[in-house]
Amino acid sequence: MSALNKLLEILELNRKLDPFYEETESKKVFDLLLGEIEEWRQEYEKWDNVELEKEMWDVFWNLFLLMNKLEDEGKITKENVYEKIHNKMLARKSFLLEWRKVDKEEAMKIWNDAKRSEWYEESRLWKN
Repeated sequence: MSALNKLLEILELNRKLDPFYEETESKKVFDLLLGEIEEWRQEYEKWDNVELEKEMWDVFWNLFLLMNKLEDEGKITKENVYEKIHNKMLARKSFLLEWRKVDKEEAMKIWNDAKRSEWYEESRLWKN
């Protein structure tokens, strides 16, 4: 079992068995995540790789906790989030599907064209 699968398994157990998780609202988890991101940034600036890795763990843990909380509160579904990330990255990095290496300028052009297209679609939908 991969480390990611082990983490996801522990997160599900936490979701079901941890009394603190049960009584904590997503707003509190979001605030915890922001605090961990700030600690992560501080370790990054110190170039302390050991502490940076520890803080990275805290950021990921709290991000996944927040996703679970938001899902439990009926605000998101993780599957929809993953699908949107997947689709957005395929559009913004279409060269990956072509197994093609591009230079920075082309990568930026593809990214910006995709963002413009997303913006156009979203603004078009608002007009209806």
